[in-house]
Amino acid sequence: MINYFKLLTIFSGTLLTVLFSSDPATAQTLGTVMGNIFTSSDGLPGLFAGLSYLFGLVLGVMGILKIREHVETPNQVLIWDPIKRFLAGGAFFALPLVANVVQTTLTGGNGSSLASGTGNGYNTGNVSGTGLDAMLVSFMGDIWEPVQLLLLGFSYLTGIILIMIGISRLLKSEQEGARGPMGLGTIMTFLVAGALLSVDKLLSAANNSIFAGDVQTYASLQYAAAGPERGQAEAVIGGIMAFVAVIGMISFIKGIYIMRQIAEGNSQTSMMASVTHILGGAIAVNLGAFITAVQNTLGISDFGLLIN
Repeated sequence: MINYFKLLTIFSGTLLTVLFSSDPATAQTLGTVMGNIFTSSDGLPGLFAGLSYLFGLVLGVMGILKIREHVETPNQVLIWDPIKRFLAGGAFFALPLVANVVQTTLTGGNGSSLASGTGNGYNTGNVSGTGLDAMLVSFMGDIWEPVQLLLLGFSYLTGIILIMIGISRLLKSEQEGARGPMGLGTIMTFLVAGALLSVDKLLSAANNSIFAGDVQTYASLQYAAAGPERGQAEAVIGGIMAFVAVIGMISFIKGIYIMRQIAEGNSQTSMMASVTHILGGAIAVNLGAFITAVQNTLGISDFGLLIN
């Protein structure tokens, strides 16, 4: 399992670095901070690739030494010991290729990302004042795009880490069970890594499977009344829908990772929990289409919310 404390430490350190290195004269918002973190972490994939290359070198040297030990004491050092080190070392050398393989295994290199069908069309443009409703709309307008970048970036880095974990398990023995070289946990580690590398495309596929259409974001009230109160209410509804969409993205990513925990033999999780997170997350991202479906089912589509 990924050590989330270490990831949180890295995230917090990056956040503090961005905050204290920023120009005090520049107005900082949560959105700009998230954008700065995303921009500052663009070198992390290269760092992981460098570490992977270094691991490959070390394993290559260890494999050569193991061959020598096998020749001298074949009864104590089996031929499989140097072979598996060469295999793992070669996989570490080719980390970008391995990442591309596990990614295209699930998506085939095709499929559109969720962003291609959403845009930023939440109806949040008619809010004014300094009340809680205006704060909510302002908050979501500021973080909507940066938080998506952070979630996608976190998923990508987590996928790279899982690939490195899966490669390292080639060094284990079959007695490790699910965590062995050919264990279900190891296989799912690679598949989950591919899913995390393509989480935007998988989320788009899940949305198309459920709703067979683009994400519906623009909500308006179907009432004759006009005025600032209506615009204020529609803006709040749009902000809430955007907030629910962010929670849906987090839930979808968590559901994917729960699948790996199940394969690892974690008794505290279940397949139902994974499916619930994935389906619930996809529905939350396209809450507008779900509301429309409920209204059509109840026969109340002529009043209430009009979402497109």
